Amino acid sequence: MPDCRTRYPLMLIHGLNCRDDWIFSYWGSVAETLKAHGAQVYLSGQDAWGSIPANSAALLRRGEAILADTGCDRLNLIAHSKGGLEARYLISTLGFGDRAASLTTICTPHRGSKSAAEWLRREWVCRMAGRRLEAFWRARGDRQPDFQAAIQALTPETLSRFNAENPDHPLVYYQSWGARLKSGGWDPMDRFQLWLTRADAPTDGLVSPDSAVWGLYRGTLEGVSHQDSVGGRRRRKQNGFSPEAFYIRLVQELKELGF
Repeated sequence: MPDCRTRYPLMLIHGLNCRDDWIFSYWGSVAETLKAHGAQVYLSGQDAWGSIPANSAALLRRGEAILADTGCDRLNLIAHSKGGLEARYLISTLGFGDRAASLTTICTPHRGSKSAAEWLRREWVCRMAGRRLEAFWRARGDRQPDFQAAIQALTPETLSRFNAENPDHPLVYYQSWGARLKSGGWDPMDRFQLWLTRADAPTDGLVSPDSAVWGLYRGTLEGVSHQDSVGGRRRRKQNGFSPEAFYIRLVQELKELGF
């Protein structure tokens, strides 16, 4: 049986458009599987549509609470999508670097999305979508939903400034994975997201592999979508990819590195 008892606890950091207390699990059965193999796993608890500064402040409160609860002095951060940017802001701008042992990002748009910039130019679409999403998630617990700020944070221009302002911390081990879908797939959600991100092709449905590179790049998950990379759709056939097996191995490697 795999042993996932790392030296430091794990905090799983979700991305856009979901909350950890939502009825549908962002991470599928990943968290439960890791716990069953001995890992100390905590969820991050930030807003579904918060800005990077606001959500990172929530991560700081959550991280400090986990450290106090466990008596540990550092955490392993595993972040998906926009959550990876929030984790980097937490480490570099909010001073959490000496308390983060590692940061693993999965399908995070570190270099931005051309498609995000393209859609922001369609102001009426963004206003309409933003009002509806902010109202939906505010009713479900978001404290500071800000659709415009969340999307603006994902443009290449904004990320260029962000990367300059948030350099890697020397005490933190950084690694990353990306994913890529094949065009012409049968899945309606995949096809819709590939259409949304046509300016960035190829993508995982939302983020290109090139944009996902940060720190040590571990590779591209072929034929795997943005949601499937965290097990978000449990009933979907995933071309032989098992999210649970992927994260078990990821955590075992952190353990082998002494984290």
